[in-house]
Amino acid sequence: MACIPRVSNPGEMDKVELRNRGHDIHLQSLIEALKIGHGVDLHMYRKDGSVMLASPIFPLLLIGSRQDWLKNPTETRCYVQFHPFITQCLSQLTYRQFDYGMYMRYRYRLSRWLHKRLAHNYVQASMLTPYTIRLSTILRDSGTQESAQNYNNPRSVERALDELHNEKILLAITKEVLRGPRKRLEDIKYTLLPTVEFVTEIKRANRRTTILTERLQNVATHSNQDIGNAEEEVLLENR
Repeated sequence: MACIPRVSNPGEMDKVELRNRGHDIHLQSLIEALKIGHGVDLHMYRKDGSVMLASPIFPLLLIGSRQDWLKNPTETRCYVQFHPFITQCLSQLTYRQFDYGMYMRYRYRLSRWLHKRLAHNYVQASMLTPYTIRLSTILRDSGTQESAQNYNNPRSVERALDELHNEKILLAITKEVLRGPRKRLEDIKYTLLPTVEFVTEIKRANRRTTILTERLQNVATHSNQDIGNAEEEVLLENR
């Protein structure tokens, strides 16, 4: 049985959780990250190129200082508002279940991104249906800074893929090198075959999504308690 340390407030509990997972973060770094998210606009475009939605990642950010808290602890607040699409996802329960413990164990940031990408997009995972993705897609969508030396980009991606293989997410990894004039590397297509363990994880996530969707089909007649009960039932079934 895991021993949960006693903490004085939820914020400290979050810090203990991150520390236990090997991802401790200093308060100043957290504040800086929140400010960056508040200052970065996320744009969504239609197919014709017109802007559908533009909003900061954190549209509203309120950070009370330690000095304010010491003077008036009951009135000092910290508040973060999520992007509208995130709020919609949470309210409609359209996010997907995935292995948080394993996600936090990864050594490389790109490994975590790849695991989340597979958990969210590879809903048809099976031993007979491999997942294909290109090097250029990974570099573009993950936000990985591309190296000036072209050969370093595949190294960082394949290092992350190897970590997924070691964690029994991927059973096999094959690649097709795409070259242009003078045999210059243009792209690499990776074909990923999942393990039985990962296929089982995806099936559980699919089942959870199906059950919650059925419960929310007539959301106007359902209370928040009904939705909470649905989530609890799915979690118990997935154990």
